[in-house]
Amino acid sequence: MAPLGRMSILRGARSSARGLLQQFDVVLLGLTALLVLFGILMIRSSAAGSPSLEGLAARQAQYALAGAAVVALGPFVNYKTLQGLAGGMYVLAVLLLGAILAVGITAFGAQRWFDFFGLFFVQPSELVKIGSVVWLASFFARRREQVLEFRWVFASLVYAGVPVVMVLLQPNLSTAAMLGFIWFGIAWAAGLRWTHLGTLALLGSASMPLLWLGLVPYQRARISNFLFPDAAGGARYNVEQALISIGSGGWLGQGYGQSSQVQLRFLKVRHTDFIFSASAAEFGFVGALVLLALLALLVLRLLQIARQSDDAFGAYLCYGLATLFFVQTVLNVSVNLNLFPVAGLALPFVSYGGSALLAAALGIAIAQSVNAQRNPRKF
Repeated sequence: MAPLGRMSILRGARSSARGLLQQFDVVLLGLTALLVLFGILMIRSSAAGSPSLEGLAARQAQYALAGAAVVALGPFVNYKTLQGLAGGMYVLAVLLLGAILAVGITAFGAQRWFDFFGLFFVQPSELVKIGSVVWLASFFARRREQVLEFRWVFASLVYAGVPVVMVLLQPNLSTAAMLGFIWFGIAWAAGLRWTHLGTLALLGSASMPLLWLGLVPYQRARISNFLFPDAAGGARYNVEQALISIGSGGWLGQGYGQSSQVQLRFLKVRHTDFIFSASAAEFGFVGALVLLALLALLVLRLLQIARQSDDAFGAYLCYGLATLFFVQTVLNVSVNLNLFPVAGLALPFVSYGGSALLAAALGIAIAQSVNAQRNPRKF
């Protein structure tokens, strides 16, 4: 081949590579990758020397690779097709949640998982979080003017409430609450009025006694232990060890893999619910701030993509995702700091969990699609 022909091919390849890269929001991609990598490293440290946790870091890395494939497809799939699929996704979610109640695996007092021949477990409620973003974004996008009428606001609440009730029956109060927060985030972005919010707040307050009666004993115990710590006794062990772990880190931490609280296994569920405490123990106050800064920047990036979206559906998708990751981060960290009752919520992108990580990756893929379709580039 002539030198001129080879140079032309090389220039074309470089142009295609640049065009491919331009399809992605590199900042969002980079923040996601840093958080997932940090999570794998912390899971590895948390599992060190613990036979029951052996291999979790490698498994999380496999989930991360699968998630990376999902994210990679994001810019090349038009998110607007999701609007037409929202109804079907809603029905599928309800069927899956119903199947969980019928044949799901029970662990830690809740029936939340499907067991696929002992090879892996799937928690549909994690995917339902992302699904709720899609079908609520579609609901409000199709009714942008009607949302000013309270009857349509109430209708959206009923629409969102069916999966919430089914998740509560597992029982899974924390995920049900997250679905409620997602509804609020999207409804607020769609123009929820203060008068409507006040009416709903009054209705919610009136229903609190019924909600309390509907809680199972361990959920009531968690709330009581938080409100009345002196009477909790050993039931507060995990929270107390989390606070000790955070305090032991000081400013710069005890070093990766060197925390006595983590390595000597005083801190339980250190790879999931309390991975923030493990991180603070090993990397200190500065490391914890960096971790929170990465999560905050990811949320801010989602909000920026939402503001720049070409249509209401794309904007509501990103507002819903931002709400999901922000609220879940705040609640997880608040539990670690004893500012909120133990809720069983993972730290997004960081805590161990295949279903949670793949669901989060799907959320990032949707945001990448919204960003790419705003200004599609051909190559």
